[in-house]
Amino acid sequence: MKTPPFLRPGDEVILVSPASHPKSDQWKQGVEILESWGLKVRLAPNALSHYFGFGGSDEERLSDFQLALDDPKIKAIFPIRGGYGSSRILDRLNFEKFLLHPKWIIGFSDITAILNHVTQLGIASIHGPMPHNFCQVGGDEALENLRNFLFEGKIQIDIPSEPENRMGHVEAEIVGGNLSLIVHLIGSQSLPDFKGKILLLEDVGENLYHIDRMVLQLKRAGLLDHLAGLIVGGFSDCKEAGLSVGKNVNQIILEHTANSQFPIAFEFPSGHIAQNFPLVFGKKIKLLVNADNVHLTD
Repeated sequence: MKTPPFLRPGDEVILVSPASHPKSDQWKQGVEILESWGLKVRLAPNALSHYFGFGGSDEERLSDFQLALDDPKIKAIFPIRGGYGSSRILDRLNFEKFLLHPKWIIGFSDITAILNHVTQLGIASIHGPMPHNFCQVGGDEALENLRNFLFEGKIQIDIPSEPENRMGHVEAEIVGGNLSLIVHLIGSQSLPDFKGKILLLEDVGENLYHIDRMVLQLKRAGLLDHLAGLIVGGFSDCKEAGLSVGKNVNQIILEHTANSQFPIAFEFPSGHIAQNFPLVFGKKIKLLVNADNVHLTD
């Protein structure tokens, strides 16, 4: 697994829209943050384009992301936001220059498709905040963690333990991200091998019976059989629907992992929440879950 070079003041980074278009000007605050870190920010030619709900047509989004992958002056790629559309361009992207000169790709939500694809190619990436939501109230610590990692390579997260956590200590790479996108990637070349990895799961706005169906699909596909650990992030606005399953998200996950022994950390600060701490995919980290705390360090 290759780790891209860490950033230095003066480096150039680029904003792209491989999924949906920005719904507001909040991304401009993200640019101000990146510039305050000493970075030069370039806006891709079609980053603000609209094509129905997408950030431009498939061709426009493909062209921008290919530019970001290929240009040696660009040291990191920041999708402005998620939404939908990243997987529509994945199979047409050429990663040859990116593999020779890796750079950081940072995002979450629909960007899960891209992160897992580059993990499968052997390049580390970052599941974390995007410029559109850099300035969410309550997200300061997560944003500072992102800066610390991009410039110094340091990750350390300490949170209180949850009653439903399963204790344990592992050292492994993290994969995963948005549950809906992970299920969407099953059977494609973009899904990495989960064996011996720590799986991250998070989602937003899904009915609980949808959550049950998707976690069950992971189980039936054998993707939960040989995990080293499980991190359960935010499941924001996921509620019972007319079809009730009688369980909350944690109970659903515990049911479908009942025969396993790996540690599980629930309510981890990751996903569609303000405290969306950066997690590095493709780099070994240490996860300790005990009765009092959850520690994640590099």
